[in-house]
Amino acid sequence: LCVRNNNGAHQNMEKRFAIIYIYIMSIAVDSLQPKIVIIGGGLQGCSTAYWLKQKASSDIEVTIIERTGIAAAASGKGGGFLARNWGRGVTEALHEKSFDLLEDLAQTLPLKSYRKLPTLQVTGELGLREWPPQKKTSKPIKRSPAHPEWLDATDTKAKLLESHEGSAQVNPAELCEQFFKHSEAHLITSAARGFEFSPNDNTLVTGVKTDQGIIPCDQVVVAAGIWSVLLEDWLPNFRLPMEGIYSTSVIFDDKDGKINQAPSALFCAEDSNSCHLEVYPRSDGTVYICGIGGSEHVTKPRLREGGDLDDAAKMKANSNRVEAAKKSISALVPDFSNVQPRATNACMRPCAPDALPIIGKTESAKNIFIATGGNCWGILWSAITGHIIADLLLHKTPVVENLESFSPDRFMPRASARGRAKSQVQQVGEQW
Repeated sequence: LCVRNNNGAHQNMEKRFAIIYIYIMSIAVDSLQPKIVIIGGGLQGCSTAYWLKQKASSDIEVTIIERTGIAAAASGKGGGFLARNWGRGVTEALHEKSFDLLEDLAQTLPLKSYRKLPTLQVTGELGLREWPPQKKTSKPIKRSPAHPEWLDATDTKAKLLESHEGSAQVNPAELCEQFFKHSEAHLITSAARGFEFSPNDNTLVTGVKTDQGIIPCDQVVVAAGIWSVLLEDWLPNFRLPMEGIYSTSVIFDDKDGKINQAPSALFCAEDSNSCHLEVYPRSDGTVYICGIGGSEHVTKPRLREGGDLDDAAKMKANSNRVEAAKKSISALVPDFSNVQPRATNACMRPCAPDALPIIGKTESAKNIFIATGGNCWGILWSAITGHIIADLLLHKTPVVENLESFSPDRFMPRASARGRAKSQVQQVGEQW
């Protein structure tokens, strides 16, 4: 293409063509770089972004759309209890593989709050003094070897439920923030409002609508916790019948450090305050308490725009249940008598009717993947869930191969042999 009038003109022309070529190629490379948009800045979304960064053989552009902030809901306000051997049936692999991944991640990310600790089953007043509770005895109960010194000696019995090899604890906010930090994903703080579809294919998402405009994408991951139910509004004929278990939690300071000298997670029987406490001592010297009763079941109308829970920032602790928790924990741990909480929080756990997580690609669209529905195991399962979704996005074989039980499409009506719609949903309640 060059006219060689003289050597100088030829070299100048070559430089011009080189500049034009580099410019054109930079545009081409940018257009070819896969764009993955993740809706939700909680554990499932940030874990997916992290594993995409770790596993992709070439650069991909990952954007997280989050209305409130990283770890704004259950991913930042949950307890963070981890148990390797508590899975059953189809969830067994999720428990084991994710527990092992988190143990490794505690070193590589790292996670300062992660530690292994034993788990105890605790019986209190109702199990020892019947109903209504008889007068509390002043005679100490014979302690089992598992009974920690900081637990009441006259009105509780404790037995080992899981050794420190099989249970652990992590602050989920730290885990989520570390996933996000090491993912190097771009964060857009805005509400997702739906999808833009290809004009030639109404099953192909080309962008995610937000308050800041349309974010282009080649693939989209919906990992918005309970707010993932809004997919029913965005995706024609799709069903995602989850409920949000809206619960209160309390955090106390372990001021004298007795609990952290011999930390144990506690699962307590129900007491006269309608609490069935779960107690998780944390490595930062605080004690997280949930299982304090009064949970609400939240459905889609309250989660839509304009609803009282359309934003994670609107969740508030139930003051009545906070008072009940204070009474219950002071009965179990005498050092907490008359101690005020350091913090009170509330969050919503996304729960499907069959109590199984929702992990995988939906056939209702060509490029939508879903990761939600972890309920009380969402924190534990986050590591393996993100790993699985990243594998699916990158067309790799997931480390957990049988994902049929977790399919996002399992709630869709299925035609029977007679041609009538048959629902696969079975109501099973809160599924603690």
